[in-house]
Amino acid sequence: MSIHADLLGLDSQDTLPVVSISASQSLNASASTRDPISTGLVRLDTALDEASSQRPGGIVRGQLTEVFGPPGVGKTSLALTIACNALRDAGKVVWIDTGSPVPGPRLMSMSSDLDNLAYFRAPTLPHLLALLVRPPPNFPPNDTALVVIDSVSGLFPAYFPNAAELKDRLAQGKITDKPQLQWLLNRKWNVAGELATHLARLAARNIAVLALNQTHTKIKGQPRATLHPVLAGGAWESNVQTRIMLYRDLPDTRLAEITKRAGRVLPVRSADLIVPFRIEFNGLHELDEPEDERQIEPQKPQESQDVQEEQQPQSSAVPDHTPSRKRKMDEVADSQDEDSDEEYQWMDEAIVDSV
Repeated sequence: MSIHADLLGLDSQDTLPVVSISASQSLNASASTRDPISTGLVRLDTALDEASSQRPGGIVRGQLTEVFGPPGVGKTSLALTIACNALRDAGKVVWIDTGSPVPGPRLMSMSSDLDNLAYFRAPTLPHLLALLVRPPPNFPPNDTALVVIDSVSGLFPAYFPNAAELKDRLAQGKITDKPQLQWLLNRKWNVAGELATHLARLAARNIAVLALNQTHTKIKGQPRATLHPVLAGGAWESNVQTRIMLYRDLPDTRLAEITKRAGRVLPVRSADLIVPFRIEFNGLHELDEPEDERQIEPQKPQESQDVQEEQQPQSSAVPDHTPSRKRKMDEVADSQDEDSDEEYQWMDEAIVDSV
């Protein structure tokens, strides 16, 4: 395993810029004859194959794939399994760590081909952008099949205040200029769009780019609090071709649901797009397919139904006609103070009008 500990010492004269890829080249990369990379879950691979062809499905090379879900749901475990499958097929893998080190002993128990794994550490957002915008020589290495970023959203909160913080600054008189306020509100999404563009260019080199995305709680416009990707909307959405949402069911059961495939948003809660699985030390273990959608919902005692409703993660597109109700203070998620672009929009209008 080759390790690159830091990126700040890059010599600008020795770095090579990311080469722009034309639309025709991107189309050829997406239509590559090379097989996709298996997720380790047969039914999930089948559901990811939008053409329903006889070839094995999985993570498509030439596309940006996003996996999002709450902490501890298995995002890194899924990425490790996909990486091991890519290494097994004699491909090279680049793992970019933004704060979640790769579990070495577990990785070694899953694969013996670690010589083809290149490990980069990007502890800050400028590090990650520098790696993509002005990459070091031989990045990515020749014959790279997969690039994993764990996680792509974890670096953003440290650099971009949310709308509530900006409102406090406005009330305190620290922000008095309207253009500056609007710039502060929009800059997070501008950077996210730039990051998505460079990841899409990287994927267009016939590489499967897998970005792990964290979640936050969204309340406005929802019948109850729901989980959404931290990075979403605008340019990010247009560049993400495939999206897999992970969430828990029973304590030892996870569910992987495909909500976007080949650039198309899919119907939610479709049984053929949801795969239950369990995480084991040596990889993922697929569970029996549920007989109907009712088995997808957690089965808990009646007296814990209220708690169940708050703990069950939902897709951003899940229609829910449950009457809204107020949440107890201890039920508010830690990530509630992070905002999506839609939340910024309604907050922005109130802030800017008051300037």
